[in-house]
Amino acid sequence: MGKSSVLILAFALAQSTVQGFQAVSNVQGMMSQLQSSVMDEIDTQSSLSDNVTRDLPPLLQTLADERREYELNLGKAMDTLRKDYPHMLYQTPDFSIYNENINVLDPSGVQLTGLKNYKHSFTFLQTLVRFFYNTDVSTVQSRMIYDFARSSIRISWNAVLVPKVVGNRRNALYVDGVSVYKMDVDGKILEHKVEKMVMNGTPVVPPYGVFSALKEELLQGQRIPVGVGVGVGAMFKQ
Repeated sequence: MGKSSVLILAFALAQSTVQGFQAVSNVQGMMSQLQSSVMDEIDTQSSLSDNVTRDLPPLLQTLADERREYELNLGKAMDTLRKDYPHMLYQTPDFSIYNENINVLDPSGVQLTGLKNYKHSFTFLQTLVRFFYNTDVSTVQSRMIYDFARSSIRISWNAVLVPKVVGNRRNALYVDGVSVYKMDVDGKILEHKVEKMVMNGTPVVPPYGVFSALKEELLQGQRIPVGVGVGVGAMFKQ
């Protein structure tokens, strides 16, 4: 091969290499433009969505804001209840999800009103459980659904309370029930109603309620730890 032929071939290879680099550069440029276009489109859509929300008439804007707040509070309430239920026997629940004027109804029709009284009822119940039952082996299981038609949270629960004295699951207290939580317009819990409560297979019916039914169970001789009989009467003097 002559010198001129070698020079021609080298020139052709160099030109091909340059064209290859130019092609890669062009592809990179196209990808960069495409990415930029996609990001611009996302920003445009987000901006349009925000503008649609901001451009609503005042009345509709207020309704949209209230609905958003309701959904956020509802989600928080469901998450909090799901977290609190397994530890309901011995840990203080999160009361931030409740309306200050909450109403509480048990199977007897007895009603508590106000968040302060609701907190006191939990304190009393947990004191009672810790006094007579082994919280390390006692359990609470639950299943939650949301009732869209009634705007309420329904929780089916089962508690197994194992006595401290000669305690095992054969002589445990089994309590089943359904708690219905009704929401206010802001998504806070305004009412807690206990339904279909059953203790050791026996339905709890009026005039018995949650605390009176527990009292009847505890006053049975086999459920009272030795030496604490006097304390039982004092605990139930309300």
